Amino acid sequence: TTEAEIFTHGKVKKIDKKTGEVTISHGLVVNLDMPGMTMVFKADEAMIDKMSEGDTIEFIASDVDGELTLTDVK
Repeated sequence: TTEAEIFTHGKVKKIDKKTGEVTISHGLVVNLDMPGMTMVFKADEAMIDKMSEGDTIEFIASDVDGELTLTDVK
């Protein structure tokens, strides 16, 4: 498995559809070398529609044009 395919476990704390932002309390994000914390990620509408506040998710986040963005959620 490549580094980019490692999913991170997290809990959805807040969803803001207007700004396209999701606040996630998460564990280590390996590909970004980011320790566990709570932070805001950008997400597109289709991805946001698959989540609800309070959901436990697995996600991949990447740096897209300088913004931490969810690129996959399951």
